[in-house]
Amino acid sequence: QIRRMISQFLTGHGYRVRVAQDGVTALAMVEEELPRFVIVDMYMPGMNGLELTRRLRARQYPGSVLALTGSRDEELLQGMLDLGAVDVMAKPVDLERLELVVQLGCLLTAP
Repeated sequence: QIRRMISQFLTGHGYRVRVAQDGVTALAMVEEELPRFVIVDMYMPGMNGLELTRRLRARQYPGSVLALTGSRDEELLQGMLDLGAVDVMAKPVDLERLELVVQLGCLLTAP
């Protein structure tokens, strides 16, 4: 439900959005086409957002990452920031803030 809401919101604001239901699918999608920005949920099926971000960085992914979470696990959240996440946002998602973070992340990774 959150994926659909964010996808519709960002698409409506002119972004091209691809959606993955889990970390394994997200990694495969990044291999196909390198995105400038990735939004990860900290608790996805099969692999959490921290592990996905570690794997992206190990593959030299240069783009921006935003983590979404309902967790207050400071170690997990700090791990995301240590891996260079642009931001860690709590759920429920503030769509206006989300758009600002996406704009910032895209500017930081502009060619």
